[in-house]
Amino acid sequence: MPNERGFYTKEEVLATGLPYYIPASKRWTSTPYEFAVLLSKTRCKEFRMPVMGNGVIKEDGSGEYPSAFRYAAAAGTGTDDKTHRYIPLYDRTDVWKSGEISLDKLYEHEIMRKEDKT
Repeated sequence: MPNERGFYTKEEVLATGLPYYIPASKRWTSTPYEFAVLLSKTRCKEFRMPVMGNGVIKEDGSGEYPSAFRYAAAAGTGTDDKTHRYIPLYDRTDVWKSGEISLDKLYEHEIMRKEDKT
């Protein structure tokens, strides 16, 4: 269960089977998509394409599920929570394809490409 900020533990991320980005090694754990634009809830809001249901999955299944995660070593700094360090990422590839966002506006960790796989 994500914490109040919406961050996940490693165990929760592993249970999803979804890929996650490790900034220290600049790599994805797996690359199931040929190409994908994967943004955090905050970045989705910046680009005016908010996450459905604010990233909260309701009992009826409504809301938007993450497509991947990004490890954030500093998550939880200043709190007692040192386990919720994975930020959910949401697929916004269609918005890139439509030309609403360009790659030069994205950070390295927001783009998944097959060649990133090691």
